[in-house]
Amino acid sequence: MAQSVSLPANARVCDAERGCSHFHLVQSGYLRMQSHSMAGRRQILGMARPGESIGPPRGGIGVYEVEAATPVRLCRFDRQTFELLLFDEPELRRALFQQSQIWLEKTRRLTWLLGALGSNARLRAILLLARDWLPWRPLEDGTGVLSLELPRQDIADYLATTQETVSRLLHQFQDEGLIEIINPRKIRLIDFERLAEGLDGLVSA
Repeated sequence: MAQSVSLPANARVCDAERGCSHFHLVQSGYLRMQSHSMAGRRQILGMARPGESIGPPRGGIGVYEVEAATPVRLCRFDRQTFELLLFDEPELRRALFQQSQIWLEKTRRLTWLLGALGSNARLRAILLLARDWLPWRPLEDGTGVLSLELPRQDIADYLATTQETVSRLLHQFQDEGLIEIINPRKIRLIDFERLAEGLDGLVSA
């Protein structure tokens, strides 16, 4: 009933003006939900990871666009087929409701992160939160390696800052002994308690 679709990075999945014509389940890679200000500045509103879904099952105009942040593989349903699945499968309805609750919590966290924290604390928060949705490998010494599979510009736009600020802060964190930059795509988190300073209620060390 579904079609497997592979898309390159930056491919458009849903249009802000016309909404989503299909319902998508992410099999691999990451999607970004984004909008643009009147001045043309992009703001990333959220990221969809493998196992999550994108696209309203019923009609309506979207308020943001969806693009592939990395190469992605999607399981794609046309809207009518997916509505039939929803009618026949109560477990699917329950799973979508649970995901909607998760998205609400993600939105709450992002709103608090952008509204209450400076760029330093925002980046520390995202490094800790990303352990739940980016590849994370705990090490025997109590540290762990985080794989930054997203483009650096996407990380900057998600945090409402610039690539230069992200790069400067990462090197500052390394100088302070909080992290180790293994390469541009891999970072070892070392001092979780200091990374989590001032982030009570948002992340855990």
